[in-house]
Amino acid sequence: MILAGLPACAAVTTIATPELDRPRPLPVAGTPLFDWKGIVHCHGFLSHDSDGTMEEIADACGRASIDFVVMTDHQSEASIRDGTRGMVGDTLFVVGAEVRAPQGTILAFPLVAPLRHFQHPGLLAKEAAAQGGLAFVCHGERWQIGFDVPELCGVEIVNLHAGAMTANRFGTLLTGLFLPFRYLFERICVRDPVVFDAWDHALAERHPFTPVGGNDAHANVRVFGPLGGTIGNYREVFSTLSTHVLAEHLDEVALVEAFRRGRTYVAFDVFGDGAGFDFRAVDGDRVELGGADVVTAATLTLRVRTPGPGQIALLRDGVVLRSANGRDLVETDPAPGVYRVEVQTPGGDPWLFSSTIRVLADPARRD
Repeated sequence: MILAGLPACAAVTTIATPELDRPRPLPVAGTPLFDWKGIVHCHGFLSHDSDGTMEEIADACGRASIDFVVMTDHQSEASIRDGTRGMVGDTLFVVGAEVRAPQGTILAFPLVAPLRHFQHPGLLAKEAAAQGGLAFVCHGERWQIGFDVPELCGVEIVNLHAGAMTANRFGTLLTGLFLPFRYLFERICVRDPVVFDAWDHALAERHPFTPVGGNDAHANVRVFGPLGGTIGNYREVFSTLSTHVLAEHLDEVALVEAFRRGRTYVAFDVFGDGAGFDFRAVDGDRVELGGADVVTAATLTLRVRTPGPGQIALLRDGVVLRSANGRDLVETDPAPGVYRVEVQTPGGDPWLFSSTIRVLADPARRD
């Protein structure tokens, strides 16, 4: 009876999607790009473990102001053949798949034909690339080898299903029963240091290695397995976590190129709308965004701007270099290394995760 009460509680204490006063699409200042808010890792009725309909998913996208959704149903002939592609209302749908390998699982998109199962991730990534697609480490917490497989494009740095499994289950039950449901979703927004350490290790070998957030939306996540405790309709999950892509247009070609170049960031929106988060390198009139390589110069600065106040940490090669409280951080004349940003809320909850900018040494420079 207690477990049955958890989903019932969800019906009356769901997450409220905030009214957004930002323009849509959101321009990226000083560039021809726009900030597109999306969902990566979503399952529907074409997966064996979800009954979600496209109508439910599209409606949730509208309510959560989602610009694109990457559908990654567990792969079958039907999931690729019958998947929804293109614009549905104001949302772009991209067809991909979650595909198992002996070392773990990957997310691959876009796909026009199924990949072969149980190959090495590098071979799966090559098959995806032959279709014009990309492959990402999925469920990094379960990954059996290092992330530095050269054929992979990036990694799912956070995953809501993994967060639900990581959180103390009894505490999760009590949260769902006695507190507003948004606190349950805050509870499953987990930053796994093992995954981030592996990401930093991969970045030391190659750049960019694009970060994405795994919503892992099924509309039927069971915290207690077959005993029940179903949480998370699509709108709730879409309002909790998003992956933002900086691209000139909202179409499949532009999105894929932005993912390939590392122009992304990840936001736990349950702690505050992440749209407008900005990490860039500036040298005079030149502006470079996530995924870029820049050369050291006395005139080079790294600049961070957040959509609201937070605890900003600038990391170089995985180690915190500088921190600030507020909405801005500036690093002048940065030394060579791979830089990224993490932002916590004023209360210390994980909120925003940037892509990376690599600063390269200038062999002609003499300091």
